[in-house]
Amino acid sequence: MFKIWKFALVVCLGFSFLGLVCVSHAFAFPQVIPSPALNGPTGLVRIPSADCIPYKNFNIAADYGSIMPSAGGSSESVIAYKMNLGTFHGLELGIVGGSERGTNQLREGVFVNMKLALSTGDDPYPLLLALGVENLFSYTQTDVYMVATKYLKQGPKLTFGFMADFPNYKFRPLGMAGVELAISDNFFLMADLMAGESLFQTNAGLRFYFTPIFSLNISALNVLDATADGVQAKDPRSALIGFSWANPF
Repeated sequence: MFKIWKFALVVCLGFSFLGLVCVSHAFAFPQVIPSPALNGPTGLVRIPSADCIPYKNFNIAADYGSIMPSAGGSSESVIAYKMNLGTFHGLELGIVGGSERGTNQLREGVFVNMKLALSTGDDPYPLLLALGVENLFSYTQTDVYMVATKYLKQGPKLTFGFMADFPNYKFRPLGMAGVELAISDNFFLMADLMAGESLFQTNAGLRFYFTPIFSLNISALNVLDATADGVQAKDPRSALIGFSWANPF
């Protein structure tokens, strides 16, 4: 039997907080500060969105979880931490660090994320555009992207775009898509995917804001575990729980 108790613990904690959410409609906020995706930039579960943290604001975030073990494998802890800063002209700068795969040790140093907002919308339902780079200065994990986010009158927020990474120093184009659904003013459900010629990955998560600047984040990566017939995924199947805190000081 696989040693998946860490994975199961994270999932159980997630459903426990779902129960809290269901009775928390008394809390309502007119506006919340957007939170980062697992890889660092402001976004959904795993992919970036065209939203940027507002000028003169910053946030810190961290996630902890466990990788679902494969056949004959053992569970592995995952730690990720990041910080983002809103600067002039819609430029979001951030750093991201975490544990190394296979060692459970924090890697030395951090990578840099940058996102530039190409458009801003003053109307209630804007179409936002942004381009950026993740994990700058990494030999194997750097990727570039261009993404659009559309706010719909019906409530959901759609994100779609293009990403390219460079595994084994080769160019690999990917499509991205995601949706964020507001259940209440402080509770959001999210799902996103990345797909390419040899890659497919789906992710799901939820975000609950205790205050407009502090959120609880629960994420499930690669939920379909689609790794058969030569299909790859950017992340192993895993579950994480974490927080995001804007302007804590």
